[in-house]
Order: sequence, then structure tokens, then C-alpha cells
Amino acid sequence: MSYFVVGAYASQPPELDAQRRYYDLLAETGWVDGLEVPYPGQMHESFLGSLLEGRFQHSVLTAIPGTMVNVWDDPDFGLGSPTAAGRAKAMEFCAQLRNSLEAMHREHGHIFDWVALHSAPSNRSTAEDFHASLEQLLTWDWCGAKIVIEHCDERSDEHEAEKGFLLLEEELAIAQELGLHCSLNWGRSAVGSRGDIRPQQHVAQAKASGVLAGVIFSGASPQATQYGPAWIDGHLPLSLDEPASLMTPEQVAQSCALAGDVDYLGAKCCVPKDASLEQRLGMIERIYRCCQA
Repeated sequence: MSYFVVGAYASQPPELDAQRRYYDLLAETGWVDGLEVPYPGQMHESFLGSLLEGRFQHSVLTAIPGTMVNVWDDPDFGLGSPTAAGRAKAMEFCAQLRNSLEAMHREHGHIFDWVALHSAPSNRSTAEDFHASLEQLLTWDWCGAKIVIEHCDERSDEHEAEKGFLLLEEELAIAQELGLHCSLNWGRSAVGSRGDIRPQQHVAQAKASGVLAGVIFSGASPQATQYGPAWIDGHLPLSLDEPASLMTPEQVAQSCALAGDVDYLGAKCCVPKDASLEQRLGMIERIYRCCQA
């Protein structure tokens, strides 16, 4: 049985009291086993632990927000950087992440089963350097959490990539060599390929490799929407809620069938700014139901 993980930070309301109620609603569903928590993001908010403690104990801590902020500031930053300085900064970032993870577990009990790391920098990462960084990170104490390589939109000779990280086959090979697993985000595979065919291909490819940890479902669009410009990692909802989204119920169901028994499936989507708590939960639940089809 796969756990179900929700990237609630993308759909949560801005007010703290409303956020608490939203997390209560997620916990009350009975089918949300964990959350995808952005680092640094929510990890620096003191109330997060109380929201997670005892009820979202199969969560994913993702490094992508902090990774991208650092890449924008320093194009050499990343675990796959061809420069020693860029890798050193990324390792220091990972040390800070690990320390936050340890503090969260110490104060609130076990919460995170997985830590998602990424093959930055953009368009410069090398498989050799990423492998070397991960090999070192595996010697650290991750407090019961497993490192997973989360695939993002990859480098391309055909268009300007948003993130431009390593190719999936490179990351899968590294995972096999180091005894790790990889996770996928449906929308990021769509953004990386500029279409809705590659996401399912990626699921099948990762599954066949034997190292697929999980799939998070968020959408993407070839046109601008209320969630941003075309072809961005904008966490679009299901097509039922945003017609421009390429992520249809059929796409989700077929991808889940290809994934089979994995550690986790999940949903992450943005919502209209004026959406009620029930509407926010409804948009997440519709993705969940497609996963059960």
C-alpha cells in the first residue's frame, strides 16, 4: 500500500488560523498520511511541528525551494555542480536541512520518512559530481529518513529549461549505484518535455529501473493561467478544476497504474486565492480519487 502525501503549502490559505483549520481538515480525511514540506519555508515556522505531530508521520521534506533560491543567487550552487565552491555551498545547505530535520524529530517525534534532494545547478550539473555529493551525504545521520532523488525538468537542447537539471536516466543510474530511489513530479516531467506524454514515460522508466519511490501529481499548462505563465512549475490543479491543465483524471489514473506499489503517491496544487477551505480540500481530493481509480 502506498502512503498518500499532500503538498499542502501550495494550497493552504495565508492566514495562520485558517492554515491550522486546513491542516485539521486534511488530517480528518483519513487518507492523508503525510505532507510534502518545503525547506526552508515552513520548517522555520514555529507552529509547523504542532500541526504535523502525531498525524502526518509519513512526510517528505523537499529541498527544492531553498535549492532554487540559491541557484538564482549563485549559478554554480548545487550538489551536481562542476565547481568545488558550488558543491560546498550545497553541502552546507544540506547540513542546515539535516539539522532542522533532527530538531523537528527531537521536538515532535518522527515526521519525515523521506528527504527529496535535487541535481542542481541549472544546465551545468554533472552526473559524476552529483554522485560524489550523494555518496558523502549517505554517510550522515538522517534521523530515520531516506534520501530520494526528486527528478525535475531536465536540461534541453530544444527549449530554455526552467530548472534544467540532470536527465532522468542519469539520476536513475546514480540511484541504482548508490542504493537510493527516485521520485517524480508529474508536472515537472510535463514542463521538461513541453507535453503530456513524457510524464507517463518517466513513470514507466523509473518503475522498470526498480528505484521508483513515489509520484507527486501537480499539473502544467502550455498557456498562461491564473497560476502563472505557460510551462512553469506552477503546481496547476487537475483539468477538472483548471481546463488548461494537461493533468487529466485519465493521466493520473494511468500513471498510478504504471507506478504500481510504491512508497508514496501524492497531490500538490495551487488554488484560486479566494477559495474556501472546503474548495481547497476538494481540489486535492479530486486528485486523490483519480489515484484510487
